[in-house]
Amino acid sequence: MVDWRKLKKIDAHIHILPDAVHEANPDADDVWVHADLTQYLAKMEAFHIEKAVIMPFNDPWLMSMEFTIDAVHRNLAALKQQYPGRFFAFADVDPRNAPEESVKALGRAIDRCGLDGIKLHPTNTGISADDECNQAIYAFAQQRDLPVAIHSYPHTADDPDAAARILRVLEQYPKLRVIVSHMGAFQWEALLPTRAYVDFSAILPHFLRSYGFAKTEDILHRFGADRLIFATDYPDSRILQPGEIYPSYLDALSRMDFTRQETEKIAYGNIEKLLHR
Repeated sequence: MVDWRKLKKIDAHIHILPDAVHEANPDADDVWVHADLTQYLAKMEAFHIEKAVIMPFNDPWLMSMEFTIDAVHRNLAALKQQYPGRFFAFADVDPRNAPEESVKALGRAIDRCGLDGIKLHPTNTGISADDECNQAIYAFAQQRDLPVAIHSYPHTADDPDAAARILRVLEQYPKLRVIVSHMGAFQWEALLPTRAYVDFSAILPHFLRSYGFAKTEDILHRFGADRLIFATDYPDSRILQPGEIYPSYLDALSRMDFTRQETEKIAYGNIEKLLHR
């Protein structure tokens, strides 16, 4: 077992809002007030988080006051540039745009803004993961060898982010590099036979509460260290307050029986591999 509090880590799934969005919502009192770059840098220092991956929402109203996809991508690039080498950022998708327009915007995000992958949030867009509207995006990502993080925290088998839908995407795009965010939640078993990476953002505390420690540890071992990615979804959690997220994650992971080599893959090695770092 390894002490995760002292271990080098890359949190592969966090949320930071641009300053302009915070300034436009001075009376906000939800968890998103903690999605602040200065506050997060203090968390990085306190919990030995070397780097982090900023994920967008597929909702331009949350990441820009211009409400356009290009503005979102400029804001994500600016967040990266404030602290070079500390942050990665995945490109966003605006569900209002036609597929061909989305692909052009993604090309600009990667080539001009220096973004590092693509985030799809089927629940927020209302477009199922396996919908034909996403095919051009998957083809672009596969051709450019870009990782695609797909939100999957479904409640029913028919949800837009259901695990079965992601299985169909993996079958159709055999070279696509996919991160299933939140491990498919309580549909995780469907993902076991696949080649997809899984991040345990948001879901790890939910598993611990629902299954207990022993079964949660077993689930992680069944996926294996080569596929697991450390991520929290900070500052969002369905169970924890923002200040509880890192202590809860790191204490639980420190109790799990992974070797040093396995732990390093989970903590930073796998996401570095996906990002070609």
